Amino acid sequence: MVIAESHHRVFLLAKSGTSVPVRVHIDKRARRVSVRIDPTAREAIATAPASRYALDAIGFATERVDWIAERLDALPPPVLFRPGAYIPLRGVIHRLKHVETGRTVKVDRTSGPTPLLLIPGPREAFADKTRAFLRAAARIDFAERVAVHAETLKVTPRSIAIKDMRSRWGSCSSEGRLNFTWRLVCAPPFALDYVAAHEVAHIKEMNHSSRFWKQVERCYPDWREARDWLHTRGGALHSIGDP
Repeated sequence: MVIAESHHRVFLLAKSGTSVPVRVHIDKRARRVSVRIDPTAREAIATAPASRYALDAIGFATERVDWIAERLDALPPPVLFRPGAYIPLRGVIHRLKHVETGRTVKVDRTSGPTPLLLIPGPREAFADKTRAFLRAAARIDFAERVAVHAETLKVTPRSIAIKDMRSRWGSCSSEGRLNFTWRLVCAPPFALDYVAAHEVAHIKEMNHSSRFWKQVERCYPDWREARDWLHTRGGALHSIGDP
């Protein structure tokens, strides 16, 4: 049952009485209507291949509204970029702290067992400053690991971009342009390393055939363990940061 609508977002009513947000997305590449969970925005996305199928996508989501409500309710609580919050950086928990002086974010490992991330500047810029630091750290880590794996496979990526990707950890275009989500810098380094290897391998094999996985294994022999970690624990990374 649709109880409200605003632009491309509707709200459905679950049996529990919960109002469930669903964003309608038109994707010309889609072959059919579908529904997935966006754990970062904490809403469902109903995808339609064309505008004329938007109502079909809403109907599809309506049929599954109780499942959507259960999935959204099971998401870990959001970890907002606020002073005092705890976030992982390269798999190690850090506490965010605002400081009045300085221009760059620094790590303080001298104040106790939990390292501090010292975020300078105006308080109203605290979240943006924190996110910018994590994106920059992700760019450094991915550039390093992509270079290593590209040398292993003797390929040359066209570019590397760090984005706020919500449905995948990384991607590789047919031109060799690599995209990665900044949230992987919060994970243990082996997870980021595996995703870097995965996307570099796509430069040689734009598929997931046995040939592709052999290329991944050349770069990262323990890829199965890293993939399993992302499958079982990677979802929590989407709760990090303001939506």
